[in-house]
Amino acid sequence: MLKLFPIFLCLISWPWSGLSGPLNTPNSDLDSPFGHEIVRYSKAAEIRNLMDESVDPCNNFYNFACGKWNRFHPANTLEHASTGFFETVLQALNRKIADVLTHDDMGKYDTEVDKKVKIFFDSCMNLSSLKDVYKEKLLEISAEFGEMPVLVGDKWNRHDFDWLKVVSEMAYKYGIHIILGYDIMVDFSDTTKNRLYIGYRGLPLESKSMYLDENNAIYREGYQSKMAKNLQRFLRLPQELAEVTAKELLEFEVGLAKGMIDATAGLQVTDITHLTTMDELAAKYDNDLDLRRYINTSLGYVPQDKVYEMAEDYQANLIELIKTTPRRVVANYIFYNFLEHFMVKVPRGQSELQTKCISRTKRYFAKNLDNMVYRRLNDNNNTREGIDFMWHEIQTTFEQTLLSERLNWIGEETRSYAIEKLKAMQLEINSYEERNFTAELGTLQLSRDDFLENLKAAMMLSVKNVRQKLNEPPSALEAGEILSFTPANIIVENKIKVPISLLQPYYVWSNLYPKAVQYGTLGSLISHELIHGFDDTGRNFDKSGNSHNWWDATSTEHFKNRTNCFIQQYKNYTYNGRKLPEMASQSENIADNGGVRLAYAAYLRWYEDAARSLGMLPVESLPRLKYSGKQLFFISYAQMWCSDVHPVVKNLQTSTDLHVPGIYRVIGPLSNFEEFAKEFNCPVDSNMNRANKCEIY
Repeated sequence: MLKLFPIFLCLISWPWSGLSGPLNTPNSDLDSPFGHEIVRYSKAAEIRNLMDESVDPCNNFYNFACGKWNRFHPANTLEHASTGFFETVLQALNRKIADVLTHDDMGKYDTEVDKKVKIFFDSCMNLSSLKDVYKEKLLEISAEFGEMPVLVGDKWNRHDFDWLKVVSEMAYKYGIHIILGYDIMVDFSDTTKNRLYIGYRGLPLESKSMYLDENNAIYREGYQSKMAKNLQRFLRLPQELAEVTAKELLEFEVGLAKGMIDATAGLQVTDITHLTTMDELAAKYDNDLDLRRYINTSLGYVPQDKVYEMAEDYQANLIELIKTTPRRVVANYIFYNFLEHFMVKVPRGQSELQTKCISRTKRYFAKNLDNMVYRRLNDNNNTREGIDFMWHEIQTTFEQTLLSERLNWIGEETRSYAIEKLKAMQLEINSYEERNFTAELGTLQLSRDDFLENLKAAMMLSVKNVRQKLNEPPSALEAGEILSFTPANIIVENKIKVPISLLQPYYVWSNLYPKAVQYGTLGSLISHELIHGFDDTGRNFDKSGNSHNWWDATSTEHFKNRTNCFIQQYKNYTYNGRKLPEMASQSENIADNGGVRLAYAAYLRWYEDAARSLGMLPVESLPRLKYSGKQLFFISYAQMWCSDVHPVVKNLQTSTDLHVPGIYRVIGPLSNFEEFAKEFNCPVDSNMNRANKCEIY
């Protein structure tokens, strides 16, 4: 529900990733003057290798900056279905995580909680020991809640099956929410307290169009095939029975999807929530959907304070679907989705197993792993100090922008409050330095010999901690591993979080890089997140993170008109032979456009200050590259979005992601930006210098 603004993950290794060096080992070979030149030459070579300088930058700047990306980083298998910058950073982080998890540091860094995380990982690496008893252990887990019809056939008694009782008991014990769910998080209207949110929880294929759009039928078929294979592999169903069952499961899930929230509709949190009481919910749904009983069982009691109902259309659709679906199908759906959390295929190769086990460990201990890596990366504070300085420059630059004539379409009082919100906004490295992991995980008991028992233990402790939150003051928003690889603006905290993955040397940061490269990459990412605080969602939240409309009516009307310009621009782009979906929500495009403008303005501010203090113009260049610092800024920005996507998943990308594909994260914002056109001498009305430019910030 709460917007984290994740940047689309792209998958591949960049040619210079080896520069990051071994974990905990200062790269002393690069600390000499000769080493400094190696770093600069390597960066220059990496930039040039990706470019196709035969392309006219005014015709297609993406192809100019990224034209050779696919040659070096093709997405030519479904195992590596897309390639790009963020997956590169994530892969490097995973290498460091692997190093942390597989090496004994002789007590230098590891806490008692760290050791528990390592035990969990070791038990996953020992999965093969469960091969002969895997099905039996799965059946033991499911038997805690009854029987799965497809496994017992005619013995199953539909009259004894109470779907609401089963899903609420699963939610209470393991925190696994199926069909219905709840969450406990900060009240978006009063961020001093936590509140219970009940109802819609989302579905595996993520978006409504994935379930209902005929163009996406191929993905539903793949999803159904995966379910059938899991039923055969883990529950040993005959192939024909597994396929029939999987078909029924998908049909039921498609039925559920008809009540899903449409993420492209531009709905605000106030549009999809309703503050109510449990008594009112009980009267509203009566026996058709006993939410009081569901909460009493899944939470352990019925709260007396008000609660939020999420997406009431979903609940209304669910009631009708349950009435028309055989109980056997509903039961199979619930038990399959429950057991799927415990299904882990054991790969043949050790390397693939390690990758899978790192992923599983991150699912339950992402914060711990980030902190473990951070403590080993934090020997040198230069990067952190540089990020803090950049944040101050970006924040100050945006304040100047808000005061400028360029934004005089925003009323004076609205601009004044925007500056208050900006000054209250914080930037934080997501290191979890202050986190009390002992209090959270100190009681967790794990074994190196039984991964499934460890999964159960981790889930049970996690849901116990979640239940306690309702009577506690709000803490930082929990978003799992998503905050490990992407910057995010936590709207209800008015805070930008930078993942520790971006602290890794030589990806977006080195003191040896020109500031143009630093601002074009990390500066643009931070600026993107700052703009989210003032986009079509963020502008509805105040400086304390509360939902509050502080925009005057005239400014709001101007904002909507300018947003419509983006809608018209982006819906006319074509990707994989199809127009991009028209989206009422333009938050990501607003942040892309405003972010690159802001980062560039902050870079120019630094440049002018440096020139004054030095008494001469700073040297902003890289060896053997003929481009100025200003041009390097735009090239560096564009190369963050270089990517390749396997043809099979291109439509999946545009159906599930609110971000447009990488090519249009370059072409869209830069074709709206007069300063870009100026630096590359693009004539008016060329592809990269639109006559009708869209602009908000």
